[in-house]
Amino acid sequence: MLLLALSMFLQAAVAEQNVVLRTFEDDKIGAPPAGFSMAAGRDAASDRWTVKREGTARVLAHDGTPSPADSFAVAVFSTLQYQDVQVSVRLKAIGGGRTAGLVWKYQDPLNHYSAQLDLAKQELAIYRVVNGNRIRLEREDGLELDPDAWHSLKIFQERGEIRVYLGGIRVFSERDRLPRSRASVGIWTGGDSTVMFDDFRIEDETSDAQAAPAASTIKKQ
Repeated sequence: MLLLALSMFLQAAVAEQNVVLRTFEDDKIGAPPAGFSMAAGRDAASDRWTVKREGTARVLAHDGTPSPADSFAVAVFSTLQYQDVQVSVRLKAIGGGRTAGLVWKYQDPLNHYSAQLDLAKQELAIYRVVNGNRIRLEREDGLELDPDAWHSLKIFQERGEIRVYLGGIRVFSERDRLPRSRASVGIWTGGDSTVMFDDFRIEDETSDAQAAPAASTIKKQ
């Protein structure tokens, strides 16, 4: 029994090391968050990301500016890359186009997947972008969500399959048609959207994943 308990403890410790949780509580207000790289596509601004206070908490905010309808900005977690991954975030859109989501298998603004929640149009869509060409894979409309509330979005990418969850409910299952390789994950927003993000969580689902240094990658509330 002692050996079994020790084995379970060690497995839990390794699993915990493969989890990144960013609540932004340790980041400086008015500055971009540590460990992220910012980029933009289709004439959006890339420098509109800062940590702000929301009530008693700190959140990552993107301040939208007038931009083309298909423009976007990303805050990419630049510390680690993943083959198979689970990534989630809580978001609240407060202005502009009210469109936000996640990116994964991210190489650059021209090559990635994105899941985009449009609270103005009340729809969720998933896109594959290759060499700048954007292809919509799935779309769910008529969501009837509160546009002023917090919403949770999660992506599960594992061995050729993509699953998209909204509020804990699976909305899409899609085949991954991009090569299986290590890539980045991050937060996506429309260039004209003002959005707050919190509880950005990454879990490495790669079976041969190397444990990440806990001190540099794990932040908890």
